[in-house]
Amino acid sequence: MAVLEISELQDKVLETVRTSQDSVADAVKGITAKLPTLPYPEQLPKPAEIVERAFGFATQAVDVQRSFVNKVVSSLPIGGQSA
Repeated sequence: MAVLEISELQDKVLETVRTSQDSVADAVKGITAKLPTLPYPEQLPKPAEIVERAFGFATQAVDVQRSFVNKVVSSLPIGGQSA
C-alpha cells in the first residue's frame, strides 16, 4: 500500500515539474522570438549537442550507480534470504 502511495506522489510531482517546465520553455520561446539572431561560431558544438552529451553522461553515471546499489542490496540478508 505504501509503495502505491509513494508511486502516486512521485507521479504527481513529475507532472507538476513537467507543467512548470513547459510554462518556462514557452516563456523563453516567446522572449527569444523577439531577439535578433546572433552569429554562432561554426567550430563550437551546438547547444543542443552539449545538452545531449551532458545528459548522456548523467544517464551513464546513474546506470552505474543503479548497478552498484542493486549489487549491494542483493547481498543484504532479508528474512534469511538475499534481497
